[in-house]
Amino acid sequence: MESVPQKPYKRRLSTVLIHKPMQREFTLVVISLLILSALTIGFVIHSTIREAMMGGGYRFGKISAYEVMSDVSYNLIVRVSFVLFVTILIIAVFGVFFLHRIAGPVYRFRSILHRIAQGDIPEEFQLRSGDYFTETAEDLNHVLRILKERRQRLESIKKKLEGAREQNSGIPAKVLEEIQEVLNQLK
Repeated sequence: MESVPQKPYKRRLSTVLIHKPMQREFTLVVISLLILSALTIGFVIHSTIREAMMGGGYRFGKISAYEVMSDVSYNLIVRVSFVLFVTILIIAVFGVFFLHRIAGPVYRFRSILHRIAQGDIPEEFQLRSGDYFTETAEDLNHVLRILKERRQRLESIKKKLEGAREQNSGIPAKVLEEIQEVLNQLK
């Protein structure tokens, strides 16, 4: 029987909140919208029943309790459905804009990492105002600065190596070639 490799990480309660400001904002806004929706639905139910009990509408003569309840049920279904639809629409729009503040930086990080993998060292970058992961962007900019410094040092070493090769500095040609190969691999 083959053993299934275990994941190198385990989700724990302590690691559920990995980016507290972002998760806190999203949770508070969604909960606030749901509370507002629940209060609106409560108001709709109350006003619909009150309207039915007070005889709202254009009715004449005796009306049976069944007719009142049927009318109330229909009105409740329509009104509550409308409130829920509007709530879902607002949450969806908020979710798209909120996630854009997350997906934008992630997309930017991926494109920079792809450029680094191809051997290019891009310039430092800034995220938009209101985007999340600014601390990660600062860390990535720090890495870009280090990579540029190392590339400059490598170029300096290559120039010195070429100068040593041209001046016949006493270093055997085979050693110079080996150093050149190592430097080419580090690029």
